[in-house]
Amino acid sequence: MNNNDNKDFVDINSRGASGAGRDKSPVTSRTELRNQKKQKQKVLTIRIISSVLALLFVLAGSLCLYGYNTLNSFNYEELPDNTGVTGNNVVDGTGSTQDLQFDNETSGTLLNDPYVLNIMLFGADRYGDAGLSDTMILLSIDNRHQKIKMTSFLRDTYISIPGVCSHKLNYAYAVGSAALSIQTIESNFGVQIDRYATVNFSTFKEIVDIMGGVELYVTGEEIDYINAQIAHNGQSEYLYASEGMVTLNGQQALWYARNRGGYYSGMSFSGDDWDRTDRQRKFIEAVITNLKEEASLSEIVQIVNKVGPMVTTNLKKTEIQSLVANAMTYLTYDIEQCSMPTDGNWSYGYNEAGSVILVDNWYQVRHDLATFIYEELVTTSR
Repeated sequence: MNNNDNKDFVDINSRGASGAGRDKSPVTSRTELRNQKKQKQKVLTIRIISSVLALLFVLAGSLCLYGYNTLNSFNYEELPDNTGVTGNNVVDGTGSTQDLQFDNETSGTLLNDPYVLNIMLFGADRYGDAGLSDTMILLSIDNRHQKIKMTSFLRDTYISIPGVCSHKLNYAYAVGSAALSIQTIESNFGVQIDRYATVNFSTFKEIVDIMGGVELYVTGEEIDYINAQIAHNGQSEYLYASEGMVTLNGQQALWYARNRGGYYSGMSFSGDDWDRTDRQRKFIEAVITNLKEEASLSEIVQIVNKVGPMVTTNLKKTEIQSLVANAMTYLTYDIEQCSMPTDGNWSYGYNEAGSVILVDNWYQVRHDLATFIYEELVTTSR
């Protein structure tokens, strides 16, 4: 993908880095909102986690078949002062058992366990360094308890960004990419991040086109939204279809997966981040089904070579090989998930950054994250 392709992915409903948006009204009933969507969130999150992991392992497994040189397509980028646990250590399960002392303030001491590999996953809103991070998920491979743990960080959390200002969490990615985002999460939440990977969601456009399209059920409103985005971005591949099962090309599928509703030229599209999450889950599942049932080895290799240049990571080649070698073991692990800040410890607010999520109890939030990842190893001095 060349730099000119960046223009293909300008969301007409995206907000600027300042966080200012069309909706400045305070949310009056957070409890009511949670009650309506709590069950939906749990089901969707688990299915999304399973789908993403399956897709990663399907693609990663192809690397073993194709050979070591395929790994050269990935972008390897070390972060400043990276002293994280190596992938080999956690894969092999070496290390001693010791209590992790938890304090109210992080004081520069980050919790870590040699049996746990923490990989920060970023879903970049744009290709390259510019833009916001649409998705921030901490993937913890816990070999001590044989679990895969996924922690999602709410992107609108109002947080202290080291050396910059207080702003929304995803603003850290806009001004300092993965390095500053990791520093921000570590300094505020108090856990060590060992490795990271940044993937532009537009890579799925490449996958879909290589596969010859992906079949999804789309509503009339979703078709209108796809075409509105295509018109706004000066693209030409309009979707001429009616509600039902439709084969989408890569560009159309990308707009389908990014749809969270909004307004355009007097037209109102229903939806929110919950709905977008649902669409992304359906999209990923459809891609996985196609890869498992129809994709040939040559197609998978072609996908890896296309996607690789759009993945940036500090995982070493040997670490990736170790993770792939253990992939079938990891698939047997229980999957757990949580989001930060935890329920009951935040509230909605509005300030110079726009509509934000305010953390009401940082001590409890840090403690919740520590015990979620490290469980009984965490002790407290409070």
